[in-house]
Amino acid sequence: MTPQERIVEQALRLFVTQGIKSVRMEDLARLAGVSKRVLYDMFEDKENLLYRVMLRYFEQNREHWRQQSAGAGNVLEELFMVLGDMMDRSEQTGRLMESLRRFYPALHERLRHEGMERNAADLRKMLQQGIGEGLFFERFNPDLAIGALYCTISALVMRRELVLPSGISEREAFVQIISTFFRGIATPKGLQCVDEYLARYEPGRIRR
Repeated sequence: MTPQERIVEQALRLFVTQGIKSVRMEDLARLAGVSKRVLYDMFEDKENLLYRVMLRYFEQNREHWRQQSAGAGNVLEELFMVLGDMMDRSEQTGRLMESLRRFYPALHERLRHEGMERNAADLRKMLQQGIGEGLFFERFNPDLAIGALYCTISALVMRRELVLPSGISEREAFVQIISTFFRGIATPKGLQCVDEYLARYEPGRIRR
């Protein structure tokens, strides 16, 4: 691990536990055992460091998704696992992104745009794999489907622009939304996989 990578890891822990606004470059320099001048030579300014930190944060999330879904029986089960983990981490992710939106709007927009492109590419690849495995019909527009799903999940993750009915939790809403989405594009084989996943991992989540 390089000195820069070590500082990024330390900064990530501080930003998550103490908040982006509260952590100063002086705090990070003291924690890393370097002078402020050395820290600024490495990262130029706090915004540059924040960008590196958030890239590492999202990279860690993706590493966890790969590990968690390694035992999935098919790509549909993998999609449920990845999207479910995204929802489980939504409070922390939402808090970080909201702080960036308030205090570093340009950086927030850059990360949001890059993340949207990266996630859309991953979803597109997985949907195409699902078609190849006979789980999804071919007659749907992947980009339109991804856009609709991404906007809905983002609203849940960021806790904005989506009012939930009384008595339904965010996790329950998430399960209903993505299971309904997958049912809409699933073949009979895919529908069976959806039902099997919900029965195994989400008992009681779906209100029929």
